[in-house]
Amino acid sequence: MFTIQDDVKFTAPHYGSQSGSDDIVLDDSDRSRRFSQASTVTGSTTAKKWPSLAADEERRRSSGADKNSSSIPSRPTDLKNKEPRFSVGTQDALTNFAPIAADYLKKEEERQVRLRRHPRPGPHLEENLDRLRLGHRNSYTTLRRLWSWLRRTPPAHEEDDLEGLAKLYFPPRSQVKVYITDFKEHRADTYECKLSEITLYMRSKPDDVQVRWIHAPLGLGPVHSTIEDLFRHGGRMGRPFTNTGRMGFPYAVVEVLNLCDRTRFQKTRDVYHFLHDEHQLTGKLNAACWTGFEDGPTYGGLGVLDDLRWRTTHLGLAHDWKTLPDFWTACNSDVSWQMSEGLIRSNYGPLDGLNPTLWQSDKQALHKHRFFGSSQLVRDPFRCFHRDDGILLTLSPMRGVNYIDRNLQRHLQEPRDAIFDNDVASAIAFVRQEFAHTGTQNWHRVTVEWLVVHLMTEIGATPLTDRQGCNAPDLIGAYQELIQDYKRRRDEHFTRKTRYEPAELIQDILVCKEELRRISLLNRRRKEMFESLEKDVESFEREDSDKGKSPDHKDEVSAVEKVQTALVRTREEDKIFEILLEDISMFLTSVYDLRSIQQRQLGAITNSQNGALFLITVVSIVFVPFSTLTGYWGMNLEDIRDSDLKQQGFWHFCASIVVAITLFCAIIALVRYLHDKAMSQRTKREKSQRLVTGPANVRLDGSPV
Repeated sequence: MFTIQDDVKFTAPHYGSQSGSDDIVLDDSDRSRRFSQASTVTGSTTAKKWPSLAADEERRRSSGADKNSSSIPSRPTDLKNKEPRFSVGTQDALTNFAPIAADYLKKEEERQVRLRRHPRPGPHLEENLDRLRLGHRNSYTTLRRLWSWLRRTPPAHEEDDLEGLAKLYFPPRSQVKVYITDFKEHRADTYECKLSEITLYMRSKPDDVQVRWIHAPLGLGPVHSTIEDLFRHGGRMGRPFTNTGRMGFPYAVVEVLNLCDRTRFQKTRDVYHFLHDEHQLTGKLNAACWTGFEDGPTYGGLGVLDDLRWRTTHLGLAHDWKTLPDFWTACNSDVSWQMSEGLIRSNYGPLDGLNPTLWQSDKQALHKHRFFGSSQLVRDPFRCFHRDDGILLTLSPMRGVNYIDRNLQRHLQEPRDAIFDNDVASAIAFVRQEFAHTGTQNWHRVTVEWLVVHLMTEIGATPLTDRQGCNAPDLIGAYQELIQDYKRRRDEHFTRKTRYEPAELIQDILVCKEELRRISLLNRRRKEMFESLEKDVESFEREDSDKGKSPDHKDEVSAVEKVQTALVRTREEDKIFEILLEDISMFLTSVYDLRSIQQRQLGAITNSQNGALFLITVVSIVFVPFSTLTGYWGMNLEDIRDSDLKQQGFWHFCASIVVAITLFCAIIALVRYLHDKAMSQRTKREKSQRLVTGPANVRLDGSPV
């Protein structure tokens, strides 16, 4: 086990492997031993394989070297006039392993500190969700309700526990964390605030802050629209991205693919599906949703709650301007979109957010891949709004993994908000920490437009594997493997070496084809966005050149180069996905052809068998009357032989059994018919009521309208 000064303990695996088996001990009081002890990761000891290095370490310690130094003496690089000190093939590999181990130790220590900032929920909340899921799934039919009663299924917990479960997966709007980054000349400061305090940071920025970036994890909906409009009306707009946006909305918008935990994604939808109709929770959830927002003009003459009241009425979500949207109307936009939901678009309005009406998550082809089995591929919009005073606001409900590496499963299991601190997995976290020690010194132009381009090219090109050295399969490689597996299953089936049915294979191919089609459409939209963004950035450069404005740092990467790099990558991915889509379409056609040939062969065999069955049927029909007469005249009609029972009792018993079974089946069919009829009438009544009264809304105090 690693032991660090602040008592953080964890297990270090073999470098480059998925799991570790040999634990190593690093004593922080004697960091000079780190290199010799870190070599035990390879299963050996420095003193055994490299005695010369061990001797040098011993002489350095005995000579009074700094024991608290974490640096390791570097080996000479000029080995022409020196004899090799190791009897190994690659000497630099061993030399460079010390900083690698130290860097690994530092990253693991930071990860433990980050996870402590985001504690995991208690197990009782997960138990509540499991009981809710079990209760709802056992209420579909009468037989399942009977089975639930026989199993003595415990009921869900009390109202407070259900309220905690709802707040766990759908935080109240006032408690949503907002992430702020102030970019200064030599460093960047990152901190957090609550959504109820966001207007304090949107007003202005300190004089020493050159650019301020505010990111709020909000999906499309009334709250998203309110924050957006308050920000836009709080100052003058920066340079318009005319080609990237649309007429009247010159802002950069992109739709991003990311990976989230499959189980957590399903649980989020289950919580919404099970609890959004629980009326006993409505009052508490509504009151907690808006607690903390100031009621009254707080920013530019407007307040968040005042704007929400007006917007709720304007969007047709309420008939009274004094009402606020209820908890679920405000929070359901946090659910990421599935691949099958909605259209692939670049611009959306406040009512374009998709409600999670389908509580079951999609079955994806990636679920059968060896590496992506526990992940769910989802879509999220990422929107940028900038002002000329150097403040940038980004809005997106994205909480998934953008950078794929070998630790994907570990990233997916991290707490909900920890992803925004994980610069190895999240593109948003990476940009927040990228300039922590350099500030704006690495910016080609210190403008808010440059940061917009940097964010769009960094986030819009994800998911990717380049950040961690391509140590994990990417989406293109995963789908290639899936298609190869489908071809193997086809060959094995038609050579009768496998149990797979053609229907199951065709269903898997259709699911994969639909995913590839959606990804191809999204890549096409991203390619068009980058092409438009390139035009906008080139126009910005021409304007600066005409005005005589030189770049702040000429040697750094310009915005045009960033867009061109992202455009090349997107074009290449678009071409590859088009090839994959064409390949799987042709493959599906070949499966249909082979299936048709197989059905023709089976049809010929069936015809020959039908002839034999026809002959057997004719013979049976001829002999059935004789068999009936023989059986009837051979019966003992007086009584049952060797028994005191009469034949009448036998027939009474058989008739009673038949009548009982018939009545039981008739009762079950009647109950099922009445249940379905009642549910259909209830659905029609609720639908007509919603059309008349509109969705549920609440006042500020949480009381329903």
